[in-house]
Amino acid sequence: MMGQIKAGETLFRELYDVLGFANEDDLFKHEVRLFPTGNTELENATTSIFLASLAAVKEFREDLFQEIGFNKIKNKNINVHAFTEVKKDDKNNQCRPDALLVVTSGKTNPLIEWIGFIESKVGNNHLQQNQIDCYVDFGKEIGVDNIITISNYIATSPNASPFSTKKRNFNLYHWSWTYLKVTAKRLIRSGIVQDSDHEYMLRELRRYFDCHSKLTNFTNMGGLEWKEAVQKCRDLGRDAKLPKTCTDALIESYKQEEKDIALQLTDSNQKGLYVQLDGIKSDREEELLVMLLKERSFTSNYIINQNKNWKFGIKVDFIKLEVECVTSVVIEKGKAQSQTTSLINMMQNAGHTSQILVNAIYLRNKTPDQDGVTLQQLLEQKNSTKSIYYSTVNKDMGDEIRYFQIKTKDLLGSEFMAPLKFVQRLEDIAQRFLEHVMVNIE
Repeated sequence: MMGQIKAGETLFRELYDVLGFANEDDLFKHEVRLFPTGNTELENATTSIFLASLAAVKEFREDLFQEIGFNKIKNKNINVHAFTEVKKDDKNNQCRPDALLVVTSGKTNPLIEWIGFIESKVGNNHLQQNQIDCYVDFGKEIGVDNIITISNYIATSPNASPFSTKKRNFNLYHWSWTYLKVTAKRLIRSGIVQDSDHEYMLRELRRYFDCHSKLTNFTNMGGLEWKEAVQKCRDLGRDAKLPKTCTDALIESYKQEEKDIALQLTDSNQKGLYVQLDGIKSDREEELLVMLLKERSFTSNYIINQNKNWKFGIKVDFIKLEVECVTSVVIEKGKAQSQTTSLINMMQNAGHTSQILVNAIYLRNKTPDQDGVTLQQLLEQKNSTKSIYYSTVNKDMGDEIRYFQIKTKDLLGSEFMAPLKFVQRLEDIAQRFLEHVMVNIE
């Protein structure tokens, strides 16, 4: 342990030692918080803390509003104002949104550019359609045509609200708390928050979210409903008609989980990568239903850092109880042997080489081995003292490889049917593929 602190001499990083803490992390557990937890985990307090941060941090509000299509948020002299529990005198207490969010432009005489209600829930509390219907009617009456709901429910995109309305020209959006916390960390890591005080506020908001016991990501595929639906899917095979109760249970759970994978990969990777669902159309439920009925599987495609050449897919097979991750790599220079060497060099820092399969795809989608050869085998062939061709090389199929297909396959067995274990395994598999494959092929 160090002796006394000497102002102007003692380094800040040494403070923990002087005070008798084991390390710096232990000291920072005692750092004062802008947003303390405890009573602030109540619904109203949580909403107020978030909206105050949204109004204050320019880059945070710009990112969130642009995702719902309001691009004026980046104009000059834009301000965001938030008011809690606003209602008209003639409205009963059941028709009182949690907050009113107002975006204005101009300094002298600000003009309302966007206005919407906020309705939020924490923990296991659920939003209700009849409540949203009431707010829609209220909004139509006074000229508010947007509602943003916030809860632990994870939507495919902010535009894919779990609610609906028959009212024309009315917009329903949804933010999950997980989406908001991941966005905060992503903006901090990217370094785009210009004001240091705003960055501090965003860091504190993220820390508040992390310590909040009632804000959770997706962790459960749905209990007994999931297990029974998976079993029904297997029992009926690939050709029989699946009952609606079965497809509804599988789609509703998986729709949230595939989005949560993107959020968790973005949040947990060490390189600041931004992982998003790719190629999603407006009606994701219909897309998943078609996959399930035709193939008895779901496929989710992801894009990294919005780079169209940096993508991968995850396939969940309900018959095999298998998870497959796959990506494609194009190496244009050289012929098959040297192309394979280039791929091996690219993947030399990858782990789990015995689990990574490589397929060489030639013209007319021909491949020497449908099952692929492991990366470990290719490494051994490269390091062999004998002069041999790689298993990917097949002169009869052509001189050049169109692209390499890299994949992993994991048989989950009974864990596939376990609602909690399935989520854990699937996200671990996705994390492994990102870290050991995708990071190396950038």
